[in-house]
This record gives sequence, C-alpha cells and structure tokens, in this order.
Amino acid sequence: MPGTKLPQSEVDNRVQKCYNLRFNSNDGMTHKKWVEYCKEEYDDKSEIQYSNYYAKASELYKESWKEKLSKQLDPAVNTLIELLASDDEKIRQRAIDQVMKYTGHDIQQIEARVEGTIELNWGDTDSGYGKTL
Repeated sequence: MPGTKLPQSEVDNRVQKCYNLRFNSNDGMTHKKWVEYCKEEYDDKSEIQYSNYYAKASELYKESWKEKLSKQLDPAVNTLIELLASDDEKIRQRAIDQVMKYTGHDIQQIEARVEGTIELNWGDTDSGYGKTL
C-alpha cells in the first residue's frame, strides 16, 4: 500500500534486484522498464519511490567501481613510490613522467623549424604607441 514504510531489508533487496537487472543481465533494465516491472511485481509504492530504487542502484554501481579502482590503484601507487626512490636517474625520471601524465600535467615537447620572419604587433601602430619587432 502506498504510504506504508517498508523494512530497510526489503528496500535493500529491491535496490539489489534493480542493480542485478541493470548491470548483471544482458538486457540492461531501463528506467521505464524498471518502473513497469515494479508495478507488476510489487505495486505497493509510487513511481517516484521505484525511481528512487533505480537511482540507488546507480549509486551502488558507482561505489562498486570506486572500490575496484581503489584496490587496483593502491598497488600501482606503491610501485610508483618505489620507482621514485630508485637510485637510477632514468627510472626516477620515467616515474615522474608517469605521475605528471596521470595528473594531467605532462608536457609534450614539440620541435618546430621556423623559416622566414615573424611579425608581432602590440598596441595600435597607427597612433605611434605600438611596436613592431
């Protein structure tokens, strides 16, 4: 019945069911299909509440990915720390390059050959205040 509060365990079961249907099945449950499924299966809450279960399943998915990535990043960071402490300058430099790359601070060196002249103008040259090099 709408308005009747469900036990937390039942809410958790529904969120887990949505999670499984969305992310562990080949069909990939859409929001619309989920609400229709809930109406047929439970028919005891509003569409808004069924949508909340859907959103909570998304949060659960994001949290599981963060946990997986964290488990993989810890060993990688430890390896980088070891490489940064290396006695070999080349190894240290490669580790620094990797850190800079993954933090978005890498510098790409570009070599260009310029032929001819380059004219730069600052200010208003007609008024006599500008300068041409």
